[in-house]
Amino acid sequence: MRLSAVTLGSVVLGSAFALAACTPTGLQVDPPSGSIAAADPSGPLAPRDECSPVSGLGELQTALRQAVTARDADALRALVDPYVQLDFGGGSGWPELRRRLIAADYRLWDEIERAVALGCGVSRSADGGSYASWPWYFSKDVIPLDPYEAMIVTGSDVALRDGPSADSPQIGSVSWDYVRLKEYSDAAFVPVVTRDGRAGYVDAGKLRSLVDYRVVADKTDSGWKIMAIIAGD
Repeated sequence: MRLSAVTLGSVVLGSAFALAACTPTGLQVDPPSGSIAAADPSGPLAPRDECSPVSGLGELQTALRQAVTARDADALRALVDPYVQLDFGGGSGWPELRRRLIAADYRLWDEIERAVALGCGVSRSADGGSYASWPWYFSKDVIPLDPYEAMIVTGSDVALRDGPSADSPQIGSVSWDYVRLKEYSDAAFVPVVTRDGRAGYVDAGKLRSLVDYRVVADKTDSGWKIMAIIAGD
């Protein structure tokens, strides 16, 4: 089963509808966008797991983690849709995914591992179905920035510095939150603006683009399947 155009459109934009209540399968209520800051004391975008309680999805997540840890391509194949989408230029399907898992210019095993480590979120798509994403925050409408400017600070008490080096004075810190990238740079420290308007520099190794790789699963007639492993927008 292919990912529907409506569902995929919602996933690409990272938009979702908050659920009014738990479903019979154990799907958890999404917090309103304005309340996300209170979701985790370690930071609003800290990894969380909304998928384990969902029938079928929790099992898929466990199997996915095991496949990634073992780098077991056959185990992964059982979890993905035959037409799994891999990019926005027509790349799709299991044979191409298998190649990209270890290809030097993709290394998708590593990308999947990083995405899964950031937690799993569940939301409603525009057509009323359920879908899940790793990282969890990609399935939520909680980051009011241009997707290509939005960066996630992946750590607690990450230093915000006055200049572009580790020797620059620290002027604050950010914990598991989004920041806006002021300008693109390949430097070790990049200029950002925090959610509360503070400008400074952050270690590039602690930042992850909102449109970096994500794994997307959809509930199909045959159960939960991974429908996309994709980056970009």
